[in-house]
Amino acid sequence: MSESLNDPTILNNSDLIYIKVEKHEDPKYPKFWHLYKISVSDEDMPELSEELAKNIKNEWYTHFWDKNKVYIILKDKVFCIPREENWNSKEYKLVIDYAIQHGINEKYLGFKIED
Repeated sequence: MSESLNDPTILNNSDLIYIKVEKHEDPKYPKFWHLYKISVSDEDMPELSEELAKNIKNEWYTHFWDKNKVYIILKDKVFCIPREENWNSKEYKLVIDYAIQHGINEKYLGFKIED
């Protein structure tokens, strides 16, 4: 989401698939969220993850995936966990605990994956 980044122009070098606008009623956050689905090569995922971790605002996260892994990026922290259908792994639970401890509401931690 562009609202989650201090400098959303860091996405300008990515291959855009689409932008989706969602309306949210939580007064703590912006009313409209602009979700970017981008294409990132496997080779570029680690570098982009680190760049996003430096740029993302506190209490926000972003994620992207390939066939086997999911990168979950929070402020100054990158998790690379196995891609799962039911999110039951120990790694997933560590991400959830870390995110909640850093102010992210659990209701937003679904890590939706679209192919």
